[in-house]
Amino acid sequence: MTTLSRIPLDPRVRGARKLIGNPQAMHAAVMTAFSAGEADLSGRVLWRLDSTPDRHVLYLVGPGVPDLDVIAGQACSAGERGDTADLGPFLDRLATGQRWAFRLTANPVHSKAGERGQRGRVLAHVTVAQQLAWLDTKSGQHGFSIVHRDAPREPSAEELAVEHLDAMVSQRRDLRFHKGKAKHPVMIRTARFDGHLEVTDAELLRRSLTEGIGRARAYGCGLLSLAAPTG
Repeated sequence: MTTLSRIPLDPRVRGARKLIGNPQAMHAAVMTAFSAGEADLSGRVLWRLDSTPDRHVLYLVGPGVPDLDVIAGQACSAGERGDTADLGPFLDRLATGQRWAFRLTANPVHSKAGERGQRGRVLAHVTVAQQLAWLDTKSGQHGFSIVHRDAPREPSAEELAVEHLDAMVSQRRDLRFHKGKAKHPVMIRTARFDGHLEVTDAELLRRSLTEGIGRARAYGCGLLSLAAPTG
């Protein structure tokens, strides 16, 4: 069974501030919650933190039922625990042609070939245009396409990748944290995408919803969520 959990974190609580500010600590807490609950850790565990200045909500997707008390006990206000639901019935209802509002926090990157005899490098996309183009390319590999806004004229290829996608980069962050005893910090550039998509391959999209999209999935990237379309 695949589940979706939602936990509101209280930044007034010291433990919540630690998890909100350190993806490595959050990853450890999430994995502890699944290992302490009724879960099969052979599957992928995804998480995403949706933050505004006064609200922080943690979303979890994983193979089984996590023990939310593991996180609530250190990061929620008194009496708050969050909730978990079976994601299976929703996944079963997905069908080609459906349109959904979506949210995805991802780590948009590209590979740069190295010189002869040297390894290539993975580089982050920097601009909003590059990040939206990355999402447009990725969508076809994950069972959906980004809905296009109506345009008064035929757009150029560059415009189509950015201006005429019904999607936006609503938040960008650079995450820096130390992993283990490493001397230098890990740096992950993230972009949060919000918009509307159309299902092109329901089975592929189901896999994307449970396995994630892109890199840095252990650190809060890759969890795609869907909701009823707006507008």
